[in-house]
Amino acid sequence: MTHRKNCLAALLVSLAALSLLLAGAIRPAEATPPRQDGAQNATPAFVAPPTNTPRPTYTPQPTAVASPTPRFDVPREVVDHYVFGRPFPRDPNNVVKDFPARTYPYGSTNYGGLATHHGIDIQNPQGTPVLAVGSGTVYYAGPDDELQFGPMLNFYGNLVVIEHDVVLADGRAIYTLYGHLSKVGVETGQRVAESDRIGWVGSTGVALGAHLHLEVRVGNPTDYGSTVNPELWIRPWPNFGTIAGRIVDENGERVYEATINFQMKDRSGPVRTAFSYADDSVNPDPIFGEHYVHGDLPDGEYDVYVKVGSSIRWRGTATVEPGKTTWLDIQFK
Repeated sequence: MTHRKNCLAALLVSLAALSLLLAGAIRPAEATPPRQDGAQNATPAFVAPPTNTPRPTYTPQPTAVASPTPRFDVPREVVDHYVFGRPFPRDPNNVVKDFPARTYPYGSTNYGGLATHHGIDIQNPQGTPVLAVGSGTVYYAGPDDELQFGPMLNFYGNLVVIEHDVVLADGRAIYTLYGHLSKVGVETGQRVAESDRIGWVGSTGVALGAHLHLEVRVGNPTDYGSTVNPELWIRPWPNFGTIAGRIVDENGERVYEATINFQMKDRSGPVRTAFSYADDSVNPDPIFGEHYVHGDLPDGEYDVYVKVGSSIRWRGTATVEPGKTTWLDIQFK
């Protein structure tokens, strides 16, 4: 397993840095193409979904993507786009986990110990049902031993990729990917609705234990470099919200792999931790242009402090509102 991880890390380090995604809004999709075969470079046939399939009408206005040196003196409008549900049902007994693991969120390296993460992980027992987060057409279902979706073949093991019924205003499609499944429960080209069962949790491919690896991809479903942060797309649970923002140093230069800690002012609950994205291979959201995200925070008032190494470089406060994203720009003094 160690050799496998080292190979994976070496491959990922060699990936070229990716350009930031252009800003865009979300609009209903046109007819969408399910994958018809395993040929990686083939152009999939376009098949219109049934005419009685409801089409989303959510259309937020775009917010400009952050420039390399962000201007923090300009008020920022937050435009939420929580168009997707959750891959697991809410379980008050916490037998089925319904929150992502916080030690290895999107864009992080697990304190430098792993390759940069292009999705989120939710740990659940082998065989736990996995649900579609939104309606759409199954682009691909099966093993990735011939069609490559990650940095190598057999990276995700059994996976499902769904092309959804919403697209960006520039026409780019939106996909979700569900990796490391023990088995798939749908077929390529099949229509699915939100909360339909599409597979079961497993540990196939390159995986350390049973969990669901979830990605959101924009534009190209087979491009490992087309991912964006799922926590800005899946709806928070009731009475939970999200904090996202940008983080720069005294010179306006972006700060990588900083630790952002959130502690409720009444000191209830644990200190919750996010990380600024590890490198430029991590795409910001096409609407937000963020450098960090922490989803599923209980609503309330928070003290926030940022550490680089062992040094605290910034302190501030933030308010989390239910079902919303709080934007918090951070600039060191």
